[in-house]
Amino acid sequence: MPTPFPRPPFHLRPTPPPPSGPKPLHLRTTAVGVTLLLLALLTAIPQTAAAQPAQADRPAAHATYDELDNFVRTRMTATNTPGLSYAVVGPDGPLHQRSWGTDGNGRRVTAKTPFLWGSVAKPATATAVMTLIQSGRLRLDDRVVDHLPSFRFGGTKHASQVTVRHLLNQTAGLPEAKTSKITDCFGTHCPDPARRIADLKGIKPLGPPGARYQYASANYLVLTALVEAVTERPYAQYLRRAVLQPAGMKDAVTDAASARERALPPGHQLLWGIPAAIADGIDDDGAGYGYLGGDLHDLAAFASFQLRAGKTTDGKAVLTPESVRLMREEGTLRPSGNRTGYGLGWRIGGLDAPLGKAIWHTGATPGYSAMLFLLPEQNTALVVQQNLHGILHDPAVMEVGFGAARILAGSEPAEAATALPYHTAVWTTTGSALLLLAATIRSLALLRRQRVYSSRTRLAVMTTAWCAAGALPGIALFALARSMSARQLLNWVPDSFLALCAAATAGALTVFVRLTLALRDIVRGRAERGPDAIAE
Repeated sequence: MPTPFPRPPFHLRPTPPPPSGPKPLHLRTTAVGVTLLLLALLTAIPQTAAAQPAQADRPAAHATYDELDNFVRTRMTATNTPGLSYAVVGPDGPLHQRSWGTDGNGRRVTAKTPFLWGSVAKPATATAVMTLIQSGRLRLDDRVVDHLPSFRFGGTKHASQVTVRHLLNQTAGLPEAKTSKITDCFGTHCPDPARRIADLKGIKPLGPPGARYQYASANYLVLTALVEAVTERPYAQYLRRAVLQPAGMKDAVTDAASARERALPPGHQLLWGIPAAIADGIDDDGAGYGYLGGDLHDLAAFASFQLRAGKTTDGKAVLTPESVRLMREEGTLRPSGNRTGYGLGWRIGGLDAPLGKAIWHTGATPGYSAMLFLLPEQNTALVVQQNLHGILHDPAVMEVGFGAARILAGSEPAEAATALPYHTAVWTTTGSALLLLAATIRSLALLRRQRVYSSRTRLAVMTTAWCAAGALPGIALFALARSMSARQLLNWVPDSFLALCAAATAGALTVFVRLTLALRDIVRGRAERGPDAIAE
């Protein structure tokens, strides 16, 4: 997931899709942000950084590389990002590149430091699927069930109408909030993609296939299973042979084994405002939707490959011109005719000028984020990868890519997003936990008194008020659990989730003790204030 806040899809969009972070994350961002309340405490921790020398020439007059460097460094400081690599890329490779900061092991970040790219994996998956279509092993309008009998999303009738095209352009009717539990699975216990998608059977579709757009990483997990069924080999193996190697991405991370081989360092998440290198999970079958990665050379190579319209460096076509056109054509909903802002694996435009014609994607996994922008009018691309991410501060973290792309296109960055939603959530939940803990201790102290309230009315009012306050964190936790599992909440919003769990526990204790006090007073038949009563 992953993939994807962010002012719509992350998890990430309606028409048109506004700039933001990982879009498989949008619904997650909404669920977490709404439930976790308000309070702001902004913390800025400057990072020391080491730059790499630039490659190639000085930039075009409208956007100097110095401007880009200064902007990126400023955003790193503003978001407390420990490490970052970025490059301006042309069809023949990087034109300018920089790396700053440290990785999760405390080592200096260089162009050879591996990162995870989140949903930037989706254009790579779409490329792999298009190679199968070009070879005749698949067709865009093939029914998914004809290749994957285990696919029963929405019941037999709905599943039988979903095509490969619907999965690629995010119009299969999969609701992100309901399907996120089959993604972001870490460890050796995780089922393979074909078994995971069987869990989609009981989920209600958003509408008929092709009628509604919603960004959901589960679409691309189904595509992962589809590629495996058609090729009869692991997805990562086919992706590497069909896409990564021809594109020059020889050191890409595609699974847990390659992550160990590349010594992928842990990513960073904020713990009460401080970056901590705690995100070291990887979905072994997640390369199709979000757990693809590599170093700056790998990401830049993919951007150059796309600028060459799917050709290798020696001119061999991996994608046909028709495949490239289809991938970069904005989807249309039926029967409404509305545009989706999404093609086959790419976000199409949807950004303010001068990025209205950009072909792009952003992405994130717990602790990592990445962005790729193709600027057709300049015949250049921008790639950015960072070792920091969290759902609640996704817009602030992703702003570095959107702002830098605007500079590269000859404009100025938009007003910078802040991490206010993150600080609001984490400090409000933490404060609530501390207050409810204090209330529990106070309530326990009252048990030592013979009587507490002076009247039944006061008893009823105070007990109701304390029970309502104590129950709120538990209600919030229950609401979150309906859209994300406890494991995913711990992966994506660790500090807010832990604080909310603490608040829910303290609140439950407060409710229990207050009900005990009330029951005791009722049993004793207290009608009037006694000499030992406490007024509250």
